[in-house]
This record gives sequence, structure tokens and C-alpha cells, in this order.
Amino acid sequence: MIYNNDIELYELLYYYNEEGEEGYDLHEVQLLEKIDVARVEKLKLLLHHKDQYIAYQTMLILLAWAIPEGFELLDRLITEKWAEKESFESHRLYHEDNVYDVITHALSISTLNGKNEHELYPYIKHFLGLYGKHFFESNLKNFLLKKDCKPLVKEIERAMQDALDNRRYYQASQLFPVLVQYEKQTFRKYIDIFDSLINQDQRIVYNIEDARKLL
Repeated sequence: MIYNNDIELYELLYYYNEEGEEGYDLHEVQLLEKIDVARVEKLKLLLHHKDQYIAYQTMLILLAWAIPEGFELLDRLITEKWAEKESFESHRLYHEDNVYDVITHALSISTLNGKNEHELYPYIKHFLGLYGKHFFESNLKNFLLKKDCKPLVKEIERAMQDALDNRRYYQASQLFPVLVQYEKQTFRKYIDIFDSLINQDQRIVYNIEDARKLL
């Protein structure tokens, strides 16, 4: 597909108009309840755009809408290690690539559009395997808390330990309440470790409090 101008491309990726709300925001497009079939077909073609960032953003929409082609591109992104070659979601404060966390949010939205969360386990397991070395803001934590991820408890604990080993102390602490939610006894196992790390990052306190509330 050849777009006549950048405006047409911009409209396709960012325009939303639903329930009296109108504007330009990719996240709002992901959350649309009425998914236009013609738009889906145009977005499928856009997955093959020569600009990988445009293909990536298109993927985020199709993932959220639970469209199979979006998952096919995600498989490619992982297999071909796109995120190892360029940054897709540079964080506004920490300047690390938050790409896998943003993708997790799209996967979470897909469950609102009929995707079974168990089908997402392979992706979540893969992201947990990257957790110790890559930046994750909070979407993965929220997914693990809100969805039934008890079958992934071993991977969750391993990811938390990897983050500790790599001195991503706050990021490690984000998985503390997740782990406690599924296995209460882990609170005693790790509380002293995270208490001792508060002086490294005061935000750890909030995750300790979240974990304590789950006891």
C-alpha cells in the first residue's frame, strides 16, 4: 500500500473517535471498543513498512486488538532481536528502552478482546527471562498481578533474582508483591533483602508495602 501523504499514515495509527472523545493517541486507538475492519486490513499491510518503528507501532495496535498478524510480527521482533539493534521506547526519565514493558501492556489489552491469557504465557516467560538485564517500568508487574500467572511463579522468582544480581534493585522489588501474591511464604524469604536495599532506592518501600498487604 502506498499512502498519499504522512497525514493518511498518521490518521491510521493515531486517530480515534469514540463515545464523544476524539483525538490522536496510539494508546486510545488500542483501547477502541469498535474495531473497524477496513482499518484492520490497512494496518496489516502497514506491518510490512520499511520503517521498523512504524511496523512496531502498528504491531502494538494489532496486538491490543488480538489480531493474529500482530502476534506474527511480535514473533519476528523477538526472533530477529529488533530491540537489540535499535531503541523503540526510550523512557522519558531513565533513557532506557522500555519496549518489552510497552508490548506487555498491548498483550494485556488483548485479553479484553478475546485473547486467552494462557496463550500469552510464552511471551511473558520470554520477557521474564530478559527482566534482569532490560528496563521494565510497571506494565509487566501489573500484568502478573492482575492475570492468573501462578504457573509462572518459578520464572517470576528467577527474574527477580536476576534483577537483584544486576543491581536493578527497584525493578527487582516490583516483582516482590507479585511473588508474595502467589506464594505467601516468600515474604519472609525476601523481606530482609529488600529492607536492606531501601537506602539504594526509596521507591522500594512502596513495593514492600504492596507485598505486605497481600499477606
